[in-house]
Amino acid sequence: MLIHFISMPSALQIAAWASFGCLLAVLTHFLMRRLAPEHITEKQSDEVGVIIAVVGIFYGLIIAALLVRAISHFDNSMEIAEREAGLAASLYRMSAQGLPETNHKIQKGLQAYLDAVIHQEWRLQQQGEEVPVSSPQLGYLSKVLSAIHPAGHKEAEYLALAQDKLNELYVSRHARLFNQAMTIPWEIWTVSLIGEVLLVFFAWLMHVPSKGVHFFLTCAMAVSISIVLAIILIYDTPFYGDISVSPEPYQKALAAIRAGSLDL
Repeated sequence: MLIHFISMPSALQIAAWASFGCLLAVLTHFLMRRLAPEHITEKQSDEVGVIIAVVGIFYGLIIAALLVRAISHFDNSMEIAEREAGLAASLYRMSAQGLPETNHKIQKGLQAYLDAVIHQEWRLQQQGEEVPVSSPQLGYLSKVLSAIHPAGHKEAEYLALAQDKLNELYVSRHARLFNQAMTIPWEIWTVSLIGEVLLVFFAWLMHVPSKGVHFFLTCAMAVSISIVLAIILIYDTPFYGDISVSPEPYQKALAAIRAGSLDL
């Protein structure tokens, strides 16, 4: 169910979180109107103000830390994708320059790998499905490089560099698949939701003469917090939804390799 939710357009996710915040405020409002005498709200307003200020500061620090972490996760996922595509293009350049006899095989393997990433793995990642860590295309490239017998010192150097690039390509692939998962633990999300409930509860205890204004302020605070939590979730899932890491670097690398270009 969570996978279907985070795969929704970001606007719908934000609207759903905002609705949750508004519903929370409504439920708190009607529940406390029945349970708490009205004079308690006015009597304890000053004390509640101090409590909500302290809780708000600590909760704000938690939310800010989560937002920074989520954005960092998103940026890191973008860098990994760009690096993986760049390594594929770099491996092709090395084979074209220093391994001419096997360049066609390496070109074929890289095309197959990038095509699989773009049209198969990317779709699975966006749907939240597990992508196999092993790659037949990279296995094929490993066999091609291991079968090369360098004819001279220069070719041996290019072969060593190509093998290093292939190993780095393996590492980048594993990092991309690892980064598909959320980095913020469920325990932290639970704490964040509990903090939102507490802030809405304390906001209701604040004394405001107008019941309408009181309800509006409480609801506005709950909606604001929920929208921030929605943004955190969107950025902490970098391969889901419309705000996600783009496969464009792989597409550019694939086009360059197919064209035999050494510029990328």
